[in-house]
Amino acid sequence: MPAKPSDLQATRRQPMELEDQTLREAFQIQTRPVAPSERLRVLEALLEAGVRRFQLGSLVRADRMPQMAHIEQLFTDVRHMPGLEIWAMVFNFRGLQRAMDCGITHVALSASLSPIHSQRNLRCSVEHGMARCRDMAAEALAQGLTVRMGLQCAFGGPMLTPPEAGHIFQWLLPFYQMGVQRLALADTAGRATPAGIEAKLEYLREALPGAQIGLHLHGDQERLAGNLEAAWSGGAAWLDATLMGRGGCPFLAGRPPANLPLSQAVEFLAGKGVDVDLELAGLAKAEALLSTILSNEKVIVGY
Repeated sequence: MPAKPSDLQATRRQPMELEDQTLREAFQIQTRPVAPSERLRVLEALLEAGVRRFQLGSLVRADRMPQMAHIEQLFTDVRHMPGLEIWAMVFNFRGLQRAMDCGITHVALSASLSPIHSQRNLRCSVEHGMARCRDMAAEALAQGLTVRMGLQCAFGGPMLTPPEAGHIFQWLLPFYQMGVQRLALADTAGRATPAGIEAKLEYLREALPGAQIGLHLHGDQERLAGNLEAAWSGGAAWLDATLMGRGGCPFLAGRPPANLPLSQAVEFLAGKGVDVDLELAGLAKAEALLSTILSNEKVIVGY
């Protein structure tokens, strides 16, 4: 029988943590690239607020996502900063090699469970995307890298009803068996419900003991508030977040749902008695800077 929420909280291994993804999410939906120097300013503001774990960007082809052109410069600028955990998102072996060439030791892999979204985003079937991630995970682990595996549309998406927890487990099991400990469920399309989040977290925490199950949430403030409670009750190990909730997948039709705002996550955890060592005043300054940088930028709304 799955553990009860109260049992999961009692056996929580560590307080829920936060990973900032502003430098990837907020800039990937802009219609044109933002200079690495401007992104570095945002990073420095986040550092002043206390952020230490970042997913800086995606190492992808510039013709597919020009917003990530010259992203290596940003990785090079920050890799020697002390005390930081820097993640790069990669989707193929070329991206993995680029990450290693930059000296990055933490790589995030990701595949979509929605057939139509997988074709739009990754230009491959769900099965092909998962197989490619398994191969990349094996190579990355062999090279001594830390690997995170994420499932996009884990709570439903284009032409995809919410997958059952057992279905999610079957996709993640090969990664867990090869030694990938960080496993992420992404609500790419903003369709997750509190019940769905709790059910999946409880199932996976029991079925994959020792794994760190994190969440990448999207949605409006009301949806996010309910889903944060479910993430806490279900025992999520960490949450991804961005300044002001900026970002979203540019390969969804229409305007993509917002990310979890970093300040909302900090305030939520503070209410649970968790000190994540981030200053809200510092985050407000970083938000103001990001707003200034992006004030003249248009947003891609999908197709």
